[in-house]
Amino acid sequence: MKNLTYIFAVILIMLTSIVTKAENLIVSNSFDWNSIKLDQQNLSISKNLVDASSDGFKSINISLINIATGDTFVIGNNDSDMESLAIIKSGDTVQQSGLVTKDMGPGSVSLIMPDDKVTISNSGEAVVTLYLLVWNTRETKTNEPKSLQNPAKSLLVNWNDIEFVENPRGGRRNIIRQPTTMLREFEMHVTTLNEGMRSHLPHTHIDEEIILVRHGEVEEYIDGKLHEVGAGSFIFLRSMIPHGIRNIGQGDAEYYAFKWAPK
Repeated sequence: MKNLTYIFAVILIMLTSIVTKAENLIVSNSFDWNSIKLDQQNLSISKNLVDASSDGFKSINISLINIATGDTFVIGNNDSDMESLAIIKSGDTVQQSGLVTKDMGPGSVSLIMPDDKVTISNSGEAVVTLYLLVWNTRETKTNEPKSLQNPAKSLLVNWNDIEFVENPRGGRRNIIRQPTTMLREFEMHVTTLNEGMRSHLPHTHIDEEIILVRHGEVEEYIDGKLHEVGAGSFIFLRSMIPHGIRNIGQGDAEYYAFKWAPK
């Protein structure tokens, strides 16, 4: 078994960004799966998609990771000012965080705090593909004594454990809503939209937001322009940018939405 350990300071420097450099502010935009996807051969590889700053983040790095059969990937925020989020797109994993070990299949989410690590092992017969987000904020409390810091814990959330609540537009799964070490609040949910439905009319909010399409075809309105994207694509929305989403495909569409509020 190959053990693939990545130190995020090295990732941010060495991987080639296809979007922008960390000193530049990311723009609100869509990132189509056909442009960002990895070769699905059974190889452990990574591809850096975003290396930027934003209204709330001093830096945010978004990557796609393939973990080959039998390989292991370690997300280590040890001795860093980074937090991380991993979302399993496809494949079966076993993940370990401290004394907690869970089977984590497609749709599962891991939130990793500073000074923690999560070990992700490919436990299936096919390559595992995951999204990895790594960030630090412009203003944090991490320089406070540890006794005064938010005692936030890393989380492993198995997709099969997330309750689905039906509503007239489709449904919703609430995944995370809590403070983290660096954020006043991190909120993440999954929305299901029935065919032809929109989540809401275009609106704005002060929190930045990322939309990640799990399946289906959606049309995202971003500041006067329409973006059509499918499964695997993601959308970055900066603070106070008008936006709205609609299901334009056949059958239902499903997407993650996550927002954050820096301290």
